[in-house]
Amino acid sequence: SGSTGGFNVNYPTTENPPNAIDGSLSSKYLNFGDSSSGCSGSSSPGINTGFYVTPTISSSSVAVGLLFATAADTPNRDPITVTLEGTNATGTAALNSGSSWTLIYSGSTGISSSTDPGRQTYVSQQSFSNTIAFQSYRLLITSKRGTENSVQYAEAHIIGYI
Repeated sequence: SGSTGGFNVNYPTTENPPNAIDGSLSSKYLNFGDSSSGCSGSSSPGINTGFYVTPTISSSSVAVGLLFATAADTPNRDPITVTLEGTNATGTAALNSGSSWTLIYSGSTGISSSTDPGRQTYVSQQSFSNTIAFQSYRLLITSKRGTENSVQYAEAHIIGYI
């Protein structure tokens, strides 16, 4: 667990970033994005949206994997690819800016682009090589399955060690 914040935020108040790390398959984080307010010029709703988290377990940690779970409905909103970045910057302003983040991973969420794994379902963990410890992490969705008006997921766990 930890403190979270949204990025390119345009989400329902009951489907907010903390839901992505609450351990519950019955809640979800949904984000519409908004190309008119800086969603990196994205023409696809929900792309380049995500959240940042500062884990409370330690002052820093080393991320080595991601574990996603699908939301309860609408498979075309499933995230297919993501980036995970880390920073040792502190403060909300620094965490909201794009200048202090270092890319750790760019790739699959483990959710198939062609086959629905089922709703409220954990998919295969995606592991990657990393040895750098960070205080905070930012996860951004880079593609989704279909042409829905948003992207959504029940869980997005960052796997790591302290």
